[in-house]
Amino acid sequence: MKIYNTPSRRTFQIINNVFMLVFSLTILLPFINLLSISFSNYRAAEAQAVSLLPIGFNLRAYGKIFQDTVFLSSFVNTVWLTVLDTGLTILIAVCAGFALASKHLKHPKLVLFFFLVPMYFSGGLVPTYLVINKYLGLANSFGALIFPVITSPFYIIIFRNNIMNLPQEIIESAEIDGSNEYTTLFRIVMPIIIPTVAAFIIINAVTHWNEWYNVMLYIKDTNKWTLQYYLRDLLNKASIDSVNANMGIVNYETDVHPESFKYAALFVTVLPILAVYPFCQRYFIYGVITGAVKG
Repeated sequence: MKIYNTPSRRTFQIINNVFMLVFSLTILLPFINLLSISFSNYRAAEAQAVSLLPIGFNLRAYGKIFQDTVFLSSFVNTVWLTVLDTGLTILIAVCAGFALASKHLKHPKLVLFFFLVPMYFSGGLVPTYLVINKYLGLANSFGALIFPVITSPFYIIIFRNNIMNLPQEIIESAEIDGSNEYTTLFRIVMPIIIPTVAAFIIINAVTHWNEWYNVMLYIKDTNKWTLQYYLRDLLNKASIDSVNANMGIVNYETDVHPESFKYAALFVTVLPILAVYPFCQRYFIYGVITGAVKG
């Protein structure tokens, strides 16, 4: 189809480009300001004189961050919890979705209803808190950050629908050849739905990377914190006050301003996601398209 470069189309393109430029600047400028403050000296941060370029460039804030044992333990905890929780969530969702899509499943509507109810209705915060703390005994343990989040009825329904939309002849031919359920799922079905799997891995990994609420509810030991809860603690001034207490008399040449320390922590926390997401974006787009288009 030929596209004509009409005046109205050129006007639309100009307006669209201007809008996207302004929108991008509203995202980039605060982030650049954050970076500049984290690289600036104490006097500049205290005087709030930093805009888009650092004043008195130094790396002292980042050095202090990587000397903070709570930050390091929080970073390690966030990485392995994100990998483990994401892997278990996707594995359980794919397996359950495959079982729900199977023609051999008895009473499929009843079983599907069993998954739909908790997707729309939860037990509530207080019952959940009592179950995890009192009855399961997971208080102040990593189990409280793993078991409550690794099952997602929404993901299960999505994978179930995705698998049901596949040509059933593929699954039936695998069964005729003597393939069992695990072989059929992981060697036949999984390669076909891998774009959708990759898309949900990205979404789920970002969700787990940003986890802080369960830490607030169940974790008391600072060695079991996640990065986002560490940042919450910084933003609530608790950690900043401890940094100031350790400083004593301010030395403008060597000390780190609390704002520089806080923004350095923010940047280090966001950096892994910024580094990984561009390489995963194409899988995310393919997954969305695959889920939206029924072939």
